[in-house]
Amino acid sequence: MSTYKPKNSTIFLYDFQCRGVRFHGSTGCKTKRDADRYEAQLRGKVALDDGSKKKPQITLDDAAAVYEDRLRAKGKWSTTTDYIMAGLVVSLGGDRFLSEISQQDLSDHFAKRAGKVSASSVNREIDVARPIWRRVMRTHDIGEMPDWGAFRYAVPATDPRELYYDEEDRLFDRLREDYRGFTRFALLSGWRLSEVIGLRWSDLSLPQGIATTRIKGGDTVKRPLTSDLVALIANQPKVGPFVFTYVCQASRCAFTDSKGRKHPARVKGERYPFSLFGWRKPWMRALKDAGISAFRFHDLRHTRGTRILRATDNLAIAKEALKHKNIRTTLRYAHAADSDVRRGLDASESRSITEVGTRQSGEPQKTGKN
Repeated sequence: MSTYKPKNSTIFLYDFQCRGVRFHGSTGCKTKRDADRYEAQLRGKVALDDGSKKKPQITLDDAAAVYEDRLRAKGKWSTTTDYIMAGLVVSLGGDRFLSEISQQDLSDHFAKRAGKVSASSVNREIDVARPIWRRVMRTHDIGEMPDWGAFRYAVPATDPRELYYDEEDRLFDRLREDYRGFTRFALLSGWRLSEVIGLRWSDLSLPQGIATTRIKGGDTVKRPLTSDLVALIANQPKVGPFVFTYVCQASRCAFTDSKGRKHPARVKGERYPFSLFGWRKPWMRALKDAGISAFRFHDLRHTRGTRILRATDNLAIAKEALKHKNIRTTLRYAHAADSDVRRGLDASESRSITEVGTRQSGEPQKTGKN
C-alpha cells in the first residue's frame, strides 16, 4: 500500500497510480490500518477493465468458494485446505471485499497464527490463501495484490525428530486402546496424518496388499501394504466407511464452533471416524504420561523415513515409500547414515595411527611416487 504520514501530521495520505493516472490526497485516517483500508476502497472505485468497464467487487467468502470449486473439480480439495480456508474467512471477515483487505490485515492474521502453530504451518496457510486472490484477479476487483512473500516465516533446518524404541514402548503403553491401531499404522506406514485419517475400506485391496489413496497435492497413488499393515487393518472394527475410528468418551449435542464449523452429535460408547484435529487431547496426554517431549504426530512419519534409510541406505526407496515429490525432501533423513560416517571416521583414524607408528619406527614414508 502507498499510504504514508508526513512529518508532524496525524493524518495519513495516499499516493498511487492507476493506468497512468496519479491519485493522491488525504485519507482522513489516523491509523495505518484504516488508511490502507481507505486506499483499497478508493483503488476499487478507480480500477478499470479495458479502460472503461469496472471490475465487480467480490467478497472473501465468494472468492474462497470460487477457488474451492476449482480444487474440487481437479480432485485436489482436502480437509486441511478446508480448515485453513475456514479459519482465514472467519479471521478476516467473509463479507469483506478482497479490495478492502490490506497487507496489514493479512500480516496481522498470519502473525496471530504464528503464535499458535509452527512457522512451516503458517507458510502452508499462506500457500492456501494466495491462490484465492490469484484465482479471481482477472475477473474481479481485488485492489492491490498482497506481497505474499513478505508474510513468510523462516523455517530453521533441523534433523527430523525420531521416536526412539524405548519411547515407542512407553507411548503405546499409555495410549488409549482405540488410538493404538491408528497410531501404529501411522508409524509403520509413514503416511501423513490426513492420509491415515482419510483411509477408507473402499481404498483397500487387502489380498493384494495395496491401498489406492490420494496424497498431498491431490495425486492418487497405489501404495504397498506390508503384512503387518494388512493385519493391523484387518483387526479394525468395520463400523463405517473409514478404517480408523475411536470410541466416544462422552455424549454431546450437535453444535457450531466459533469458526463456523459444524460438529455433529456424539453418543458415548459409539465409534466415530477421527477428525483432523479432534484426536489431539488423548495423544498429548499419552505423550505427557510417557515422558516424551518435543514430539509431534507428524514425527511418526519422520521416524519411519529415518528407519527406512538406516535399514536400506537407499534414498530412492525412502523417497518412494514416503511419496516425496522431490529427493531434496528425503535428504532430510540423511542423518540416519551418521553411524556409517562414524565408522568411516573411526577406520580412517585407525589407519592414521598405524602410519604414525610405522614412521616413528624408522620405516621410510611412502609418497606414492614411482
